[in-house]
Amino acid sequence: MASGLNTIFELELVPLSEIVENPTVYDSTMAYRKVSVVGNISEIDKHLITINQGSYELKVDHTNFQQFAGFNVGDGVKLTGQFLYDPMGTSIFYPNYVLRYPTVEMGEVNINAIISNASKYNGKYITVTGNLTGIRSTMGAYVVDISSMGTGQSLRVSYYGSTDLKVGDMVTVSGLLNGDVLYSERMGKKRPPLSISTLIPGFTGLWTMFIIGLLVIYMKHE
Repeated sequence: MASGLNTIFELELVPLSEIVENPTVYDSTMAYRKVSVVGNISEIDKHLITINQGSYELKVDHTNFQQFAGFNVGDGVKLTGQFLYDPMGTSIFYPNYVLRYPTVEMGEVNINAIISNASKYNGKYITVTGNLTGIRSTMGAYVVDISSMGTGQSLRVSYYGSTDLKVGDMVTVSGLLNGDVLYSERMGKKRPPLSISTLIPGFTGLWTMFIIGLLVIYMKHE
């Protein structure tokens, strides 16, 4: 599901060996290009992360430290972003999205659980349901606030798509939680569960007739 539907989070997968041996091919300094890479975290410090794949290493920018909340040395990651080649210094990969690898899909998660322990869900695909309490259009995305139905705690969503949803709607959102933001390509109004009369047209009328019939039989035997 992840790579099939969440197209912006997992792009062309390039081995680290390809980037290290042919850096100019993947250089985004002059021509904007995004790719995905995978590896294991071998080093984390305040501003820089190193990932490796076999004997190959890649330096990763760690300025947005919240992207890596809950990640540790040895963890597998999938990064989607831009590689900038510097022949005179340190080439570096700037991630837009950081995922657990292999990718993890948590299914339906309570907003309150995310707010109280965001690092547990960081880098994973999740689905949340809540009240749409804020929405505004920005360049290329909508910034949306989804609030818990119980406590009112709010989760920020960056939604890539079109929508006619409005404040007050109950919505379901699926996407990648990274840092303190849920990035999504799938958001829609929460649909109420189908009643049995919807599943079986005419069921309500038939049930009423059945009850009336039982009453008639009962009265005849009184």
